[in-house]
Amino acid sequence: MAPRSLRLLAILAAVCATAASAQSQPQRTIEPASVILGGPAGGPKATGDTIFLMGPTGSGAPFIGDFESGWAGWTSIDHTQPVTTHWSVSDRNWQVFGQGPGNLAAWCGEDSPACSPADSAWGYGNAWDGLLRWNAAVPRPDLSSTVHVTGTMVLDTEPGYDFVHLCYRFQGNTYMDHRAWDGGANSLLTIDETLTFLPGDYRDGSDVEIFFRFTSDGGWSDGDCMFPSSGACQIDDLAVTVTNGETTISTLDDFQDGTFGHWESQAAYAVGDFAYLWTGLQDLDPCRQNPTTQVAFIDDGNVVPRTGGSDCINWCYGPGGHIVTTTGGLAGPQFQIHNSILSPVMPWPDPSLDGVTFAFDVYRHEDLTHDSPDIFYRWNVRSTDSNDPAAIEDAAWQDRDSIYYGGPDYFRSTWSISDLMVPGRTFVQVNLEIFQYRMWSWSGNDGYPAPYFDNVSVKVHPLDGPAMFAREIDLANDGFPARGSLDTGDLGSHSVRFDMARNISLAVHLRNDPGDSIVVDISPPMTGSELAGPPTLEWRLRPNALFDPYRTSPLGTATSGSVPGWNVVKPNGMIDEGRFAFDLPDTGFLYPGDVLHYYIRAQDDGGGTGVRTAVLPADTTGFSDFSHPLSYHSSFTVRALPTLKWDDNVGDYVTPPLLFWNDAANLGGEDEWFSAFDQLGWYEKSHYDVYYTNGPSSGVGNGLGGRATDLVLAKYDFIVYTSGDLHDNTLSYGDFNHDAGNDLGVLTSWLDQGNKRMFCTGSNLVSDLSGSGPAGQSFVQDRLGVSLVGAPLESLIGNQVSPRVVPIPGNGIIANVESWIAFGGCPGLSSFDAVTTTGTATRLAEFCDPAGNPGAYPYSAFTFNIFNGSRVVSAPYDLMFIYSDPSGAKAPAPRPSRAQIIDDVMSNLGYPLLMFETSDVPEAGPFFVSQHPNPFNPRCEIRFNLQSAGPVSVKVFGLRGELVATVLDEVRPAGAGAVIWDGRDDRGAETASGVYFYEVRSAGDVKVGKMSLVR
Repeated sequence: MAPRSLRLLAILAAVCATAASAQSQPQRTIEPASVILGGPAGGPKATGDTIFLMGPTGSGAPFIGDFESGWAGWTSIDHTQPVTTHWSVSDRNWQVFGQGPGNLAAWCGEDSPACSPADSAWGYGNAWDGLLRWNAAVPRPDLSSTVHVTGTMVLDTEPGYDFVHLCYRFQGNTYMDHRAWDGGANSLLTIDETLTFLPGDYRDGSDVEIFFRFTSDGGWSDGDCMFPSSGACQIDDLAVTVTNGETTISTLDDFQDGTFGHWESQAAYAVGDFAYLWTGLQDLDPCRQNPTTQVAFIDDGNVVPRTGGSDCINWCYGPGGHIVTTTGGLAGPQFQIHNSILSPVMPWPDPSLDGVTFAFDVYRHEDLTHDSPDIFYRWNVRSTDSNDPAAIEDAAWQDRDSIYYGGPDYFRSTWSISDLMVPGRTFVQVNLEIFQYRMWSWSGNDGYPAPYFDNVSVKVHPLDGPAMFAREIDLANDGFPARGSLDTGDLGSHSVRFDMARNISLAVHLRNDPGDSIVVDISPPMTGSELAGPPTLEWRLRPNALFDPYRTSPLGTATSGSVPGWNVVKPNGMIDEGRFAFDLPDTGFLYPGDVLHYYIRAQDDGGGTGVRTAVLPADTTGFSDFSHPLSYHSSFTVRALPTLKWDDNVGDYVTPPLLFWNDAANLGGEDEWFSAFDQLGWYEKSHYDVYYTNGPSSGVGNGLGGRATDLVLAKYDFIVYTSGDLHDNTLSYGDFNHDAGNDLGVLTSWLDQGNKRMFCTGSNLVSDLSGSGPAGQSFVQDRLGVSLVGAPLESLIGNQVSPRVVPIPGNGIIANVESWIAFGGCPGLSSFDAVTTTGTATRLAEFCDPAGNPGAYPYSAFTFNIFNGSRVVSAPYDLMFIYSDPSGAKAPAPRPSRAQIIDDVMSNLGYPLLMFETSDVPEAGPFFVSQHPNPFNPRCEIRFNLQSAGPVSVKVFGLRGELVATVLDEVRPAGAGAVIWDGRDDRGAETASGVYFYEVRSAGDVKVGKMSLVR
C-alpha cells in the first residue's frame, strides 16, 4: 500500500461508542455537494460587517491571495521531505523480547503522552518515513549475490495502513519493497528473508544496500490518539550474510553497546517541492480562462532540477507538454508527490466576529479513469488562541475529511469554516495542497498539468449560534428491509434500518458495513461560549399506515419527535468534543413506504449573552411537507422502500411499478428529472419510488447494490437510473478497495428475473463501466448493447459541445419528438461518451453534423437492447442535458423534450400509465405551496397540495402589485398538483429579470411567495 504523507488520512471517528471504527482513509468527492452546513434558526442575521482578511491585489485586504505581486508571504512545503528518521537504540518493550531488563534494540518510536490509562508513554506519529540502512561492497560485482537477513522484531502498527518494510536499492532505482509487515499488536516476530542481487544491480557498481523502513499515513497513531501503540517496531539480533561467489560477508548487531553498529539511521529521499508561480497557463475549460499568475506544481525539469521533467501522454496543454509528476520526482516511482502552499499567519481582525468563509479558484483535471494518476487536491486550516503567532505551528490542521477531484474546469471552491476554528482564536492560517493518492487501485501515468490555484480569499463575519457541518456520506441513506426479501405474510419483519450512508469497514474486512449512527460536527466558536445541552435530531415521519400495527420501537406510532445526540467516542475510548452521533431505532420504526424528514438542532449560551439556536441544514423549509420529492432537503430525507400497499383490484400487495434511482444526488439534475415526472402527471409513491445515493462521487458502498437485493426489487418492473455527470463511481461491482457495494450484481440479477425494463442515462456511465473490469464491460456490452468508441464525444463530431439530436426514422420508441439538443456547453462544460451499438441492439437516435443534418456519424444518441428477455434503453448523456430544439416544430403549449422523451421511452417499454391515472390518487393533506428553483431561468414550477377538490388559481404579480400572469384558474382534485410558469406575461412576452410574487388561492386558503427571475 502506497505511503501517504502529512494529514493525507482523514481522521474519521467511530460513529458511536460500540460501532466499528471508521475507514482509515479520506473520502474522495466532487465539490461542492459533498458537505452541508448549518445556520442560525430563522435564517442569517445581518449583525455586523464582513472583514476581508485576504483578498485580491487592490482590495484593501491586509493579505493578498491572487499571486499577481508574487508569493506575498505564502510559502511552499514538500511533505515528503522527512524531518527526522525516528530510529534510535532503546530498551523500550524489552519485556516482549524475553531477554530481561535493559535489553537494547533498534526502535522506531518516540516518547509521547499516553492516550489513555492503559497506553504506554511512547508510540509513533502520523506521516512518518524513516530508514535504517545497511550496506557493504562486494568483491566480485560481476557475480550475483544472495543476502540473508535474520532477526527478531516487536511489531505494533495500524493494520492495513502503517508498515515496516524490508527494502533494497538497485543501481538507478529508489527503494523497492522485498517484504512489508503491518499489525502485530506488540507481538514478537521472526525475521528470516533472502534477497538476490544480479550483476548490474549493485549501487555505485559494487554495493549491496538494504533498509528497514517505517512508513505511517496521515492519521490513526499515537500522534492523534486514534491508534495507541508501543512504537512502530523494535528490531534486535540482526544478522546479515552476503554470499558473493566464494566470498561471504557477515555482520551481527545486538545493539547492546547503544549504537546502530553496522546499520545507520537516515532520512528517506523527498519527491521535491514543485510549487511555482506560472503566468498564462493553458487549460481545457472553454467557458473560463485565467491568463493571470497561478500556482501550479508542474514538473518541467527546472522547478526541481535533475528530475528530467514529466512528459504528457494525452493531456499536453501544460508548459512544454509537461505535467505534475506521476513517478515520484527525485525520489522515484515508489513515492508520490505531496506539496502544499501555506498562507501567511493572519491575525484575527475582530474578536467579536466568529464566522469565517474561505474560498479559492482551482483548475481541476482528474477524471479517475483506469489510467488515471489519481492526483487530488485538498484544503485545510488551523488557528490558535495564543498571543504568539509562532504557536500556530503546534496547532492541528483541520479540514472536511475529504479529498477532491473533477474537471477539466475552473471551479470556485467556497467553504464556511467557522466550526474548524478554536474558540477565541487570535491567528489563522490556510493551506492548499496536492498529492498523488494511489489507494483505490488506479496506477496510471496519463497525468495532467492540473491542479492550479488562484484568487484565495478569507472573510470574517458575524455568526449567530453554533457552527454545524456534516458530510452527506455521514448522514442517513435510503434503505430497504434488512431481511433482504419481501414476505407479505409476515409484514412485521420488514424493518428498515436508520443507517449512515458510508461503509465504515476497512477494505481488508471484505464487507459492506454502514455506520449505525449518523455523525455531525458541532462547535461553539464564540469566545467563552458553550453548548447549551446536547444537540438533538428533530424528525417527522409520513408513515405507511399498512405497517402501523407492527411499530414496536420505543417511539411507537409517533409521527414526530426529538432524540438527543451524544459525543462520538474514539476507538481509544476518548471523547470527541466536537463530533456528535445521532440515531433512530433500527427495528420496529421504519417500514417500506415510510418517508422521514429530519434536521439537527443545536444551541449555545452565547458566551453568557443568551441562548442562540442553529439548525442543519440551514434551510429547513418543507420539513413538514411530504407532497413532493423536492419538498424538503434531499440529504435529510430518508425513504424506506419499496412502497408496499394492498390493492383490492388485484387482491394482493403491490408497489409502484417504477423505481427511480438518483445516483447523481444533488450534483445536478434533480429539478429536471422531477419536473419531467410532474409534467407527465406522475406522483411519487403512486407512479414511482425514489432511491437517492448520498454523496455518490465518494463511492462508499451505498448504491442500490449496497442496500438492496434483487429479491426486494422483484415487484418493480421498471428501473430508471441516472448517474448525471459523474465520471467515476457510477455502478459499483463489489471491489472493496473501490466501492464495497455491488450495484452491477444486483441489477443483473434483477434483470435476469425476466421481463424487466430499465432506462439508463449518464454522461460518463459507459466510459466508467468500461474501465471497471469484466463485470462493467459485460454490463455495457450485454445489457446496454453498446461499445465505447472514445470519450469525449465532441472531438468525434466536429467539436460540437451541444449537438442537435434526431430520432432514427422508424425506430419504434421515440416517436413524438422531432429533435432535441444534447447540451454540454457553458457555463459548466459536460462531455458525453461516444458509443456504437453492438450485437442486436438498435440505435434510436443519432447526433447531427454542425449544420444540423443527420447521417454524418455512427454514434448512438439513444440505444435499445434486449437481453435474456429484459429490455434496456440507454443514453450517453443525462436527462438534464436534453434541451428542446429551438429550431424544432412549434405546437400550442408543447411538452418539453425531456418529458416527452421519457413518455415515449417508458410507454414503449410498457409502463402502465393509465392504471395510475384512474386510481391511487395522491393523499389529500394540509394546504401547502412551494416553488422551485429559486432563482430560476427561464421557467419555474409552482406546486400545491389541496385539502379538497375545488377551484384553484395561480397568479404571478410584479413588485408594484400589478398582475403579470394567470398561470392556472380551474378546478383541481384534492392532493398534490403543479404548474409551470415560463417567465412570460399574459400576452406571451418574456418578462424582465427581477423579483416576482406568486399567489395560490383555493377554498379560502391563500399562499404568497417570492421568487427571482435571473435571465
